[in-house]
Amino acid sequence: MFDWFSAVAGTTSSWYAMLWWLSASAFGVCCVLLSISIFNLLRFARLPRVENTGDVTQTSVAVLIPARNEERCIEACVRSACTQTHRNLEVIVLNDASTDSTGAILERLTKQFANLHVINGSPLPEGWVGKSWACHQLSQATSADVLLFTDADTVHQPDTVVRSIAFLRRNDLAMFSMVPYQVLSSFGEHAVIPMVHVLYFSYLPNSLIMSNPRVSLSAANGQFMCFTRRGYETIGGHTAVWNSLVEDVFLARAVKASGQRIALVDGTDAVSCHMYTGAAEVTRGFSKNMFPATQYNLPVTLLFLGHLLHTYVLPVGALIAAYRWSDTTMMLTSSFALLAAGMIRLMIGGRFRMPLWHAVIQPVTALWTIMIGINSIRWAYSSQGSQWKGRSYARKGPGT
Repeated sequence: MFDWFSAVAGTTSSWYAMLWWLSASAFGVCCVLLSISIFNLLRFARLPRVENTGDVTQTSVAVLIPARNEERCIEACVRSACTQTHRNLEVIVLNDASTDSTGAILERLTKQFANLHVINGSPLPEGWVGKSWACHQLSQATSADVLLFTDADTVHQPDTVVRSIAFLRRNDLAMFSMVPYQVLSSFGEHAVIPMVHVLYFSYLPNSLIMSNPRVSLSAANGQFMCFTRRGYETIGGHTAVWNSLVEDVFLARAVKASGQRIALVDGTDAVSCHMYTGAAEVTRGFSKNMFPATQYNLPVTLLFLGHLLHTYVLPVGALIAAYRWSDTTMMLTSSFALLAAGMIRLMIGGRFRMPLWHAVIQPVTALWTIMIGINSIRWAYSSQGSQWKGRSYARKGPGT
């Protein structure tokens, strides 16, 4: 007679053994990520203060702002750009067919600031992504030595431009990008947005972005991207990423592939950004980017989502199972994995001025990111493609 009890017990034992090994491996991965985080805590580049501004005052700078339905934030952004301490500066805003009060706000501001120019965007050509097309038009509207592309939801400290020019020159960079201070209001923003910081901080030693010529060692943040004109024109500007929904990363890779130097810096004391408002907008915004960030590589995307599940979520289940089975070893490995993930979030909180209570929500962050990844894949394979700001984008990769 078939022994159902032994069969069930044997199956339970096999699953428990698998859970034990997965918990142990999650702990190992977390230790590696924690090591990288400790390195970055010491070495993550900062945007330095500038004592003597005499050597940068002659450099002409254009602050370039694409704006599509940005009535919530456009005035604060433009005011902060127009009142920089650097005087050889023009601010150009492209109104990208806004249907809200963005245009009226910009018209009013042009009467207050002589260095502000507003242009109306041309119709979006077939295949182009809206932001890249807007930035391309902005780049054509200026002859400045330095091109500073920034999002409409950013606010800049008065010395940001001066510090940026000095940083470009002193490090012989063609481009650098910045991690601003993130303004977080809803729980969804607190839960999801710092996942970007986890990737910046735990998966890549920051100094390698500047010092190592390998293109794969690149990172960027499209909220603030500062180029020398030569660096920008060498890669063909935004025509290099004309159909990419993740233009910032692929611009950085293109600059590095051309043999020029790039950097990613901590600019939390220079620029702030209120990227999204509310859980629904956070989910939609990151769904737009996640699958395209891998150039629509389904195996790589699924592998990454599996990694999030294994590294940050599974230890919670393993810890519960360990208590149920009184397994001290698995209790320790799963607890240490969760502790390591929490320590990473604590360091990110300390470095990028985020709440320290984020240390306890990394499993929630990972689960939400997994949901976003699945939604991003679903969007890409749908008939309409990815959706953002009233536009649909079919599944394509850079260069196609």
